[in-house]
Amino acid sequence: MAAAMVTAAISISLWTLLAQTHGLHGEARAKARLDAIKTALTVGAGIGGAAALLVTLRRQWLSEHEQIHRQTVDAAAEHDATERRITELYIAAANQLGSDTAPIRLAGLYALERLAHDHIAHRQTIVNVMCSYLRMPFSPEPPASTPEAELAELSQHERTSRVALDAVTAASWEQERLVRLTAQQILADHLHAGGGFNSTELLDPAPDDLKFWPDMDLHLSEATLLDFSFSGRVHLADFTKARFIGGANFAHAEFTGHAYFNDARFEGGSGHFYGAWFGLRAVFARTHFKDRQANFKKATFSGMIFLDDAVFSEGVSFEEALARADFNTSWGDSRRWPDGWRERPLAPGELLPRPSMSRWANVPELPPGDPTWNLVVRAPSTEP
Repeated sequence: MAAAMVTAAISISLWTLLAQTHGLHGEARAKARLDAIKTALTVGAGIGGAAALLVTLRRQWLSEHEQIHRQTVDAAAEHDATERRITELYIAAANQLGSDTAPIRLAGLYALERLAHDHIAHRQTIVNVMCSYLRMPFSPEPPASTPEAELAELSQHERTSRVALDAVTAASWEQERLVRLTAQQILADHLHAGGGFNSTELLDPAPDDLKFWPDMDLHLSEATLLDFSFSGRVHLADFTKARFIGGANFAHAEFTGHAYFNDARFEGGSGHFYGAWFGLRAVFARTHFKDRQANFKKATFSGMIFLDDAVFSEGVSFEEALARADFNTSWGDSRRWPDGWRERPLAPGELLPRPSMSRWANVPELPPGDPTWNLVVRAPSTEP
């Protein structure tokens, strides 16, 4: 194509220039014709150079776009390969978690933990899987052995078989208990925002702790939780109808969104929320604090709290708790505290007490009488 363009350019130029020599004669005509030929060749060379440059530019453009396309295809292939690998690892870990053998279930939990640690986009899904495992039916009481009176009525062979079966059942229960405690601990470890109890203020960015999984939701409704201890930071927490067997320690936990504990039961230990932060709704409707005093000392309620029909068998403490005055009223505009407690604004000149060992350590000092926060205090006695 370039050669054709050059030939055409030379021919047209030569024809045009030679046509201008028709009126000349002799030596002048010969010289003019020679100059015409030189000029036509020069024009052809210029056209040829321009054509070659255009061809070179086009080749470079095609090469660059081909390289970009190849890189895009390679990146897509690499992404697909990575996603396939993640899917394979996820399926393998999920299959391990469904094993009848406790050590294999433990291996499945640790495989999921590593997968979540390495792949941020899949963390919430893996947290959901661990929560779902904890929501599976589990009896917190160890299985009872066959009574001696019943064993006495069996033959020697039957008695030996029954004792062996009881031992296997008891071992299986204990192993499952260990697996569940491990799942709880993995969640607690990775949802803890680091820095000990003097962690960063709530609205600060998450700390540079590679172990911390920020902005997670916990869906543990109807779960049976054993000696549950959680001082981490989550967005949404759903413990609706959960059973807390033994201690339930939420000291310094941070619920940046909603926290649902409605219809939950705290059995065999306290509901301990010392220094906890509730960002939006804190729902404890019909919650049963069974065996020990419910402890909300120095807790912070930044939003609405629901305590309707909550049962405090051994009482409740809100000593030095704080409640935001200008909270979001989308879910109600009036907090109803248990009998014996109320909230009041700061008096003129009164300083807001600053809870220790919490995010309040990094909050600027508020002026006396600041209207942002109310104090939760004991209500005056109505006794005569």
